[in-house]
Amino acid sequence: MTGKNSPSLLQKKIEELQSERERQAVLFNQIWKSQKWWQSVIDAIKDYIFVLDGDYRILRTNKAFANLFGREPADIIMAPYYELFGLKEPHEWCIVSEEKNRSCGGAVERKINDTFYLVSCFPIFHDQHDAVVYIMKDITETRRLKDQIYHMDKLSSLGTLTSGVAHEINNPLTGIIGYTEMLLMNEQGEPTRKYLKNIYESAIRCKKIVENMLTFSRQNPPHKNPEDINDIIDKTIELHEYWLKSTSIEIVKNYGEVPYTALDRQQMQQVVLNLIINAEHAISEKGVRGRIEFNTEYDRGHDSIVITISDNGAGVPPEILPKIFDPFFTTKPVNVGTGLGLSIAHGIIAEQGGTIEARSEIGKGTSFIITLPKMG
Repeated sequence: MTGKNSPSLLQKKIEELQSERERQAVLFNQIWKSQKWWQSVIDAIKDYIFVLDGDYRILRTNKAFANLFGREPADIIMAPYYELFGLKEPHEWCIVSEEKNRSCGGAVERKINDTFYLVSCFPIFHDQHDAVVYIMKDITETRRLKDQIYHMDKLSSLGTLTSGVAHEINNPLTGIIGYTEMLLMNEQGEPTRKYLKNIYESAIRCKKIVENMLTFSRQNPPHKNPEDINDIIDKTIELHEYWLKSTSIEIVKNYGEVPYTALDRQQMQQVVLNLIINAEHAISEKGVRGRIEFNTEYDRGHDSIVITISDNGAGVPPEILPKIFDPFFTTKPVNVGTGLGLSIAHGIIAEQGGTIEARSEIGKGTSFIITLPKMG
């Protein structure tokens, strides 16, 4: 028999149940907080993370991936991931297999909707449920910087080679031009005079190519002075004004208030002139009334000057666009251009501590965007 003050067996059971509920509530709260914590960690990652089941449905995702499509994570759970990309079937790099011993390949670079991604995958096996974690990293800017480094390295190595070749060619070329001029001053029959003129014009063309090569391979550092980029563009347009008028090309200037920058004035004029000539050729290919637009602005966020030179020419095909800064690469006919103009421009801008990139659309035109540092 139990005393009056002893708790009954029923009361003990009730107390035990209450204690168990409290313990479970504490554990549940801890698990909930842990899940929230890990979700916050994953949401803080700016790369795109999503987990797929065997039917390519999204089991989990972070905010960055959902926001890529203007959605919230809860809105896309259990949706086939490829439908978000506007596809009817998965990408070729997306593999979800039922094989237990499957393994994902290494990271691959892919272009998806005009953006380059590094795509990695990691299989997971948990509680008899298989899934694959995918991570997509936006490497568009990294690729752009890598391409710039590649071009700079190529320009540097090729510059050393072309310098020696150009000097070797220049000596006999000077003799050919000089002797041809002397022969042209003498009385010659018409056929002979015609042949001599052809030799002379061809030699002059070779001389211009050699001069371009020497400019391309220059080893002397630029003489930098404080310069107004708007004034440099104006003066360069004036130098080429006759040709622009003869081809009826309209010049549009949208100048912003930009600070001075330290650069070599002559070299910068050469860059602008090369881009104008490039635009002229693009416009002539399209056969329309030409328009070249110059825009300058100060990017306060990056403390830099941005120059955009655009034309309404034929545009550059996407497969060719990455090659346009390569030395001697040209789509122009034989005897029109040397393929060095844009290479020289790229080299000069890099030497001035800036960057240059091209954007183009077939049938609409091309824009060159130059970024220069503000003078410190």
